[in-house]
Amino acid sequence: MGKIAAHRFPGRNAQRRVARRFAVAALMMLCASLAHGQATYPAKPIRLVLVVAAGGSADSVGRIVAERLAPALGQPVLVENRGGAGGNIASQLVAKAAPDGYTLLLTANNHNVNPRIYKDAGYDPRRDFMPVVQLSEGPSVLVTQPTSQFTTLGQLVEAARAQPRKIAYGSAGFGQPVHIATELFMAASRIQLVHVPYKGAGPALQDALGGQVPLVMSSLAGAMPHILAGKLRALAINGDTRWPALPDVATMAELGYPAATHWLWLGIVAPANTPAAIVDRFNREVDLVLRDAAIRDRLLALGTAPIGGSPAAFAKKLDADFNAVEELVARTGMKAE
Repeated sequence: MGKIAAHRFPGRNAQRRVARRFAVAALMMLCASLAHGQATYPAKPIRLVLVVAAGGSADSVGRIVAERLAPALGQPVLVENRGGAGGNIASQLVAKAAPDGYTLLLTANNHNVNPRIYKDAGYDPRRDFMPVVQLSEGPSVLVTQPTSQFTTLGQLVEAARAQPRKIAYGSAGFGQPVHIATELFMAASRIQLVHVPYKGAGPALQDALGGQVPLVMSSLAGAMPHILAGKLRALAINGDTRWPALPDVATMAELGYPAATHWLWLGIVAPANTPAAIVDRFNREVDLVLRDAAIRDRLLALGTAPIGGSPAAFAKKLDADFNAVEELVARTGMKAE
């Protein structure tokens, strides 16, 4: 029957052959277009969306890197602060963006934490993103006013044990890395402080400077200028080694709380399915920026260390972080309302 039909309607096979040729030609044109787009990347400005408001360490690092990237890429890199919901707003925006390398996310530790503590973070850290490059890593620091009654971490712990849930501390926001760092410290020291979440590190530090909140857990990068200027007192850092610029500030591990050690990382991720050639190009340029001695010195002076490396290296870091999150959330009992 099939042979008879083919014989009676000889034009049908010809039509199919023409249709296949058009399909192949269209596919070749699409591949050529994509290859051309990747070869000429970037051909327009790039949006670097940050999970935090302006004024914190992530904002500072992002702007330092973006400024140096622009001449290397031949296009502006526009920093866009989208703080809120612990970073979920920015993450959702980039997860839904076109995977063309023109909308990227600068994120931090909460990238893997939020899906575990929010009922619906609105994104999946593994399914919706692909690693581009790790930018930096540094400790957080617990600060207070120079006139504060707390001159040592020990005094704070003693007062907090005597007055559970009476002493407040500020942070850049619920679920932010500094919030996680404080939860780890409270669990390790067996104290309970009252969390005052701000919409970014900048407002939290401003209230610490003004005395509106007695304590703030901040990234060292965010608080460093105020500490060096004598406007804030550092009680301890959450890293496992002392920071070179603050040799007199002890670590929480030294003071008896090794379980409070927590490093804050920053990195850039792209929407899933972004072409590997584009990811590699952006990665190479960022890595070169981070290798620059002047940039390295600026970041270290801020309180964070440049990392860089390949997308594969950052992927390994994210995988390890993802696997550690469940234990971290269990230890701190964190849960978004």
